[in-house]
Amino acid sequence: MPDFRFTRLEKYKVGGTKGNMELNIPLPKTPSGKVYRWCPNEECTPRLFLLGNAQTPEILEGSRIRRYPGSRGTTCPYCGIDADDDEFNYAGDIRAIQKYIEWATSRDVNDHLQNMARDFNRSQPRGGLVSIKMDFKPDRSPEPRAWREDLIRNLACDTCGREYGVYAIALFCPDCGCNNLHVHFEREIELILQQIGLAEAVAGNGNRELSYRILGNAHEDVLTAFETYQKTAYKHLVRHMFPAEEAQRMTAKRAIGNRFQNVDRATDLYEKLSVNPFCVLTADELELMKLNIEKRHVIGHNLSMTDEAYSYAAAHDMPGTTVDILANQVTAFAQIAKKVVLELEPLV
Repeated sequence: MPDFRFTRLEKYKVGGTKGNMELNIPLPKTPSGKVYRWCPNEECTPRLFLLGNAQTPEILEGSRIRRYPGSRGTTCPYCGIDADDDEFNYAGDIRAIQKYIEWATSRDVNDHLQNMARDFNRSQPRGGLVSIKMDFKPDRSPEPRAWREDLIRNLACDTCGREYGVYAIALFCPDCGCNNLHVHFEREIELILQQIGLAEAVAGNGNRELSYRILGNAHEDVLTAFETYQKTAYKHLVRHMFPAEEAQRMTAKRAIGNRFQNVDRATDLYEKLSVNPFCVLTADELELMKLNIEKRHVIGHNLSMTDEAYSYAAAHDMPGTTVDILANQVTAFAQIAKKVVLELEPLV
């Protein structure tokens, strides 16, 4: 009778002995090949992010990275905390590996007992007065498999090449730890340019109204992204510059509201941090930003019909008429917003 072996587990053996194996069982992966990571900071939101493959470039900008790509350690892309890789383990993955070990152990024992029963039955004499047979019911339970889902926002760090997934927006690369806010905003611009391309294609098919509506959505998305990126950076800065109780008050919903939809009100918030990201804009760019922010309110809240307040600022639009939305204006608005985001990035 051959010695009993845990054949299913032995393929993951990286050390130890036959009776006390050291295993390296791979984590469950998403369809795109990423693994779940969970921030150890209990105050972090939303904590879950995904880590994928890396294509480290030949030349690295060393001044931007916290650690060499692929080395030990992980940075939370949301809150920026640095910790050992094992501290970012996702509890669901640990449970999935435990279930697999339990299943593999049970099946290996099951197979061994089934072989014993078969060998015993073969060894019994035939034709005697007494017949003994060992009956064994095998376990046919399927191998447990954990399902892991990709997040919508998947991109790669432009410094170290690490692919990762997050919920909508993040501040840092989880591998090299460098600031990645600009990578996310550039993705927003890519999506906006795709909307503009779609609007132009629809207009070419004769559906001007749908084209106008798509352009309006693209214009709104610029301000929505701009507001969200400012808010995310602002909250991060406040939490690192002020005591916890004061930071909680300053980042409360009532304290922020929709102030980042208005340049002057946003500037008032930034003054508390002694920063002014709008200083990077020229006078013309600042005026264009204010005009587009006001235009967004008309598009989003007044079905694109100019009201008296907006017509006063735009000068050339009559109350009750439909506000103009041009592709090049949407693109210019996005690029101006990007300049402010780039000015904020080094501060976080």
